[in-house]
Amino acid sequence: MKTKRRTVTALALVALAALVTLGVSRIEKGVHAQDVSPPQPDRISFGMVGITSGQTIRISVAHTIMPNDANWPPGPSRVVLNFRTLNGELARDRRGEVIRKVVDLERGDSTFLDLNYDEYPPGPTRLQFRAVVTVVPPPTDGSNVPPPVGDRTATTVEVINNSNGRTAFAISAPPSIQKLPPPQPE
Repeated sequence: MKTKRRTVTALALVALAALVTLGVSRIEKGVHAQDVSPPQPDRISFGMVGITSGQTIRISVAHTIMPNDANWPPGPSRVVLNFRTLNGELARDRRGEVIRKVVDLERGDSTFLDLNYDEYPPGPTRLQFRAVVTVVPPPTDGSNVPPPVGDRTATTVEVINNSNGRTAFAISAPPSIQKLPPPQPE
């Protein structure tokens, strides 16, 4: 009887050791230290801008690093363009979809996002928006440090009159630039 109990106990301990070993190896496979920390995104926020009927607000972003510049890491920068309302909420179109654009912007390229007052849900005669651009630089191999956001992109906000396509005004002064914390694992 004692021999049987010892055998069962020994088998249980072997099974437990196997389970622990499998669990540890799965944890080790699922979690790896990174040799290089991921690039930190930057958020570029402009102040509030008002538009009325017949006007469009536009955010423009240009990737200012030239394609043949070997001093900076290769690859595109991901840019996310959107508008925020007075309450800081993402602006939505008449269908309720967020007005935003995500682009992998190659060196030397540009992009823009428009919000037309006449395509926005009905409301007050004047709408206030804040343009926000988030820039995520390309990953680096650790040999170069990504350039500061101001050296990588040029951003502007303008209000355009829809009837004649002319710019009513544009803002290109340095906006508020904020280094974002690293993304949290999901």
